[in-house]
Amino acid sequence: MASVLELAKQITGEVIAPLAAEIDRTKRFPKEAFKAFGKAGLLGLLVPQEAGGLGGTLEDLVAVTETIAESCGSTAMCYLMHSCATMVVAAKANEDQKERYLRPIAEGMKIGTLAFSETGTGAHFYTPEIRAALDEDTFVLNGRKSFVTNGDHADFLLVLTNAPTADKGLNMFIVDRDTPGVRFEGEWNGIGLRGNNSISLVMENVRVPHAQLVGAEGDGMGLIFEVVAPFFILGVSGVNVGLARGAYLTALQHAKTRKYADGRSLADIQAIQFYLSDMFGAVEAASLFARNASKAAIEGQEDAVLRVMQAKVLASESAIKVTNLAMQVCGGQGYTQQLPVERYLRDARAGTVMAPTTEVLKEWVGKSVAGIPLF
Repeated sequence: MASVLELAKQITGEVIAPLAAEIDRTKRFPKEAFKAFGKAGLLGLLVPQEAGGLGGTLEDLVAVTETIAESCGSTAMCYLMHSCATMVVAAKANEDQKERYLRPIAEGMKIGTLAFSETGTGAHFYTPEIRAALDEDTFVLNGRKSFVTNGDHADFLLVLTNAPTADKGLNMFIVDRDTPGVRFEGEWNGIGLRGNNSISLVMENVRVPHAQLVGAEGDGMGLIFEVVAPFFILGVSGVNVGLARGAYLTALQHAKTRKYADGRSLADIQAIQFYLSDMFGAVEAASLFARNASKAAIEGQEDAVLRVMQAKVLASESAIKVTNLAMQVCGGQGYTQQLPVERYLRDARAGTVMAPTTEVLKEWVGKSVAGIPLF
């Protein structure tokens, strides 16, 4: 799907890159980018073609998020969370949900996001404490979700809860932003990804009809591990590879153009050459691993889950390594906002602590290769 990638590159060059520094400085949602995504049809990247979308794949999502993050990590994260929410709806959508959500997404009219995290669950977002109550044929939701990327700019949210009875497992609901009892609190004040508008969702007696349930009661856990996990983990791998590539290219340009009085450039210094080599190798290795993992997942290869998990470990650790080296290459200018290296470095630091964290993934990968059950 080369045309999708070319479209993403065009929007990134014309709309996203010029605003990246201002989005970071002012901590605002990248509305211009989402307007451009909607106009170009990219909000519907993962919407099936029969519902008016582009019918893109996991591999397309990785390539697009990498492209966007090369210029703006905040915009890439917002786009990724919208895409994950879209994919959850697409996985189980009934005819009514296709018309009310998927088709408007494809037409650029709706933005979605995930609302999974809770203060008490930490990295284990798949174990919510909130339990949906049942009032006749309507579910009633009370509680708070944290780190809701896109926040009040999303038109609908995928909310994960425990089913009304413990033996039913987890439920996934589509909750419209304007549903009575829904409100948002706080502001995102992280050191990086400052435009992702990751705020808290508060639900007070939010009444949700059965029609807003994704799939059947108890389908929540399956949706998390079969749909959300591969798309989120590989999508965020793409984001981290993009951040690393952006930092590497910035450092490379600086090394080639920063001249000493004798005419030599930074790139003529052997230590800088070592750094450039390390950065180039780390970026390309992480990118190839993520794309191969996405192919493995699409083809249903036996070790696909293992590769998906390891892709985020490699991408997030590579992003930290490469942005640090880029700072070293760019020196004093890199430490200031004259160059975007400091922004890449701050944005990249989120990757390893974002659930599932590097430690959780390494535990799962280690258990998998050793033949030990994950849970």
